[in-house]
Amino acid sequence: MHIIYTTALITINETFFVQLISFLVFLYIMNRVMIRPLISTMAERKEYLANVNTEIGKAKSDLEKLNKDLDQERAEALAAANATVHKLGEEADDQASGVMDAAMRQISELRHETEKKVDQQLKDARSRLAGEVEALTTHIMEKALDRRLQS
Repeated sequence: MHIIYTTALITINETFFVQLISFLVFLYIMNRVMIRPLISTMAERKEYLANVNTEIGKAKSDLEKLNKDLDQERAEALAAANATVHKLGEEADDQASGVMDAAMRQISELRHETEKKVDQQLKDARSRLAGEVEALTTHIMEKALDRRLQS
C-alpha cells in the first residue's frame, strides 16, 4: 500500500503505522512498568509526609499542653512552698515570742528573788550593824569623853 509516493523527510507508508503501533505499545509498557509505580510511590510518600506532619502537629500540641501543665504545677509548688515558709515563719515567731515571754518571766522572778534576798541581807546587816554601831558609838564617846556612859 502506497499512499504517497514521494521522497521526503517523512513519508507516510506501512512503516509509519508499524512505528506508530510500536510507539503506542512502548507508551503502554512504560506506563505500566515505570509511570504507574512511580506515581503510586509518590502518592504513598505524600500520604506518609501528611501523616508525619499530622503527628508532628499532635506532638507539638501535646508538648505545649505538657509545658502548660508543668508551668501550672511549678506555680502550685511555689505557692505551696511560699505558704509553708510563711506558716513556718509564723510558727517560729510564735515560738520565739513564747521563749521570750518565758525568759522575761524568769528574769522577773529572778529579779524579785534577788531583791528579796538583798532586802533580807540589808535588814540582817542593818540589825547586826545597829547593835555594833550602838556599842561602837558608846565606846567612841567614852574614849572621847574619857568617862563611862550609862546605857
